Amino acid sequence: MKLKRKLQILTRYILPYPFRTVNLLLIKISKKFKKHSILSYPSTLMIEPTNICNLKCPLCPTGAGLIKREKGFLSFQNFKKVIDEGSRYAFHLRLWNWGEPLLNKDLFKIISYAKTKKIFVNMSTNSSFLDEEISKKIINSQLDELIISLDGASKETYLKYRKGGDFEKIIRALEFLTKEKKRLHTQFPYVKLQFIIMRHNEHEISKIKELAGKLGVDELCFKTVGIMDYSSKEDIKKYLPLNKNYSRYTLEEDKIVSKKEIPNNCDFIWEEMIINWDGSVVPCCFDMNNSHPLGNAFQEGVKMVWKSKEFNSFRKLILTDKKRIPLCKYCPGTNKETFLEV
Repeated sequence: MKLKRKLQILTRYILPYPFRTVNLLLIKISKKFKKHSILSYPSTLMIEPTNICNLKCPLCPTGAGLIKREKGFLSFQNFKKVIDEGSRYAFHLRLWNWGEPLLNKDLFKIISYAKTKKIFVNMSTNSSFLDEEISKKIINSQLDELIISLDGASKETYLKYRKGGDFEKIIRALEFLTKEKKRLHTQFPYVKLQFIIMRHNEHEISKIKELAGKLGVDELCFKTVGIMDYSSKEDIKKYLPLNKNYSRYTLEEDKIVSKKEIPNNCDFIWEEMIINWDGSVVPCCFDMNNSHPLGNAFQEGVKMVWKSKEFNSFRKLILTDKKRIPLCKYCPGTNKETFLEV
């Protein structure tokens, strides 16, 4: 995130609220002294609007049909329970996980209510349902940031991964959204185009930069493709970029090797709570099938789950032997490692 954006968030959503400011300091202390019995509460809430998606992206567990937990939608009433409690300490709400957020009929009600809590809200979408009407609703909701997944600068390349998508429709919708923002003289939402670099699209990096400029988006970011514990060697070979500068991993005799040492640490479980559409809490968004259940935020509350025996035990394991956890064996434990300056 650019420095100017960070300062805006700091001055708009953190510093005016003493509980959030103190909470951030307690998070830093807990991380520095490696306390698994944590002093703070989550500063970020990732809440899943749904685990249903219209696309069939091969590396996505939803698209590949690998999510075994029950499918459904976050209700407004359950969302309200969590945000009423959590927003005293949390300044950031992520509205996505393993599904397409725009499929949730309560989504704009959810965003609008979150904004009454003076919280930074961003949403990631595959944009299949983005059109003029939805674009206007997004602008009117005052969503802070809209992340658009566009992993190709041409229809042919885009469809190699975003199976079932409509490249031309997305481009038309983005053109309308950016023009409508200018017409209304509004900064909402900040439009971030996200391009995951893979073997089949790495040749279009210069082309996507050109396209982003023409579309008038606020930012173009490049992300490295992630490998999960279910990924096959065939998938890894097919999707890892040939240019090693664009990858988190190397392949050595068919073995996946992270370029950086996997530390016994993790930013996420000291900072962020992942809440699925049904309230179930897991340590990381990569835990697609609730293999490490930590409680239920709708039934027990955010604070109770965050400081539970289960959550503290998981933190302790992260600090002592992270590689024992299949979920974590390829992960650097920080989102910073996944984004590239290209």
